[in-house]
Amino acid sequence: GLVPVVISDQGMTATPSTEGSYAGNLPAGATPVATANLPAANAATAQYTSKSSMVAYDNLGNKKLLDVYFTNTGAGTWQVAVFDQSKATAGTSFPYTAGGLLGSANLTFDTTTGKLTGTPTGVSFTVPNGATLNLDLSALTQLGAGFTVSDAQVNGNAPSTIDKVQISKDGTIYAQYKDGSTKPLYKIPLADVQSPDQLTALPGNVYSQGTESGAVRVGFANEGKLGSIISGALENSNVDIAEELTNMIAAQRSYTANSKVFQTGSDLMDVLVNLKR
Repeated sequence: GLVPVVISDQGMTATPSTEGSYAGNLPAGATPVATANLPAANAATAQYTSKSSMVAYDNLGNKKLLDVYFTNTGAGTWQVAVFDQSKATAGTSFPYTAGGLLGSANLTFDTTTGKLTGTPTGVSFTVPNGATLNLDLSALTQLGAGFTVSDAQVNGNAPSTIDKVQISKDGTIYAQYKDGSTKPLYKIPLADVQSPDQLTALPGNVYSQGTESGAVRVGFANEGKLGSIISGALENSNVDIAEELTNMIAAQRSYTANSKVFQTGSDLMDVLVNLKR
């Protein structure tokens, strides 16, 4: 149903991380690591091929630094393991303390194309004091080049206040927070009737449904015959001001000329009356 739009009620908000993605390359010529020494085993002798880090947010908006290890296990096979950086051993990282390993997965790449094939295509884990985060790794490749991360994104945000509000063409009201993040808050509906010219005019330049206007159909922008919404636009007049001003001057002169005719007629009548006397 319809509800009032109250932006002030949003206040400060934090959003936990639930989705993320990595894009980059894993070196095809990497030396495989023995199973016992894989990062997921969390042993002091752990070895890995490449390491990266990412920032996620818990339920309260606290930053959580995560270590992401990519380790070659054979021809076209890799292990990805995610750890809570706060539980790393000082100086060496491994072994992480209890609860340090958040999640791991085994990835398989096509040795001909270098593209990720089969399943899984990512890794899922629970952010400490947060939500389940699904990290999409489908954009990773295994080519004859070094380790690179071309793009890394994770949603969620720390507590922040609203900086400004934006309205899209489909009527969605977005709050843009001071940290740069955005969040959809409301969606503005549009209404239409079969006979708009039969609407009942009310004070304040508004209209209500009339007996002959037909039933009100409520929907959203770009649905059926409903148009789109243009935010921040000023509706211009469809009247040509220059033309109307010219017509007004011509009408004024015509009125002045006609008034002279009436004045002359009145003067003649006065003369006639005086002659009779």
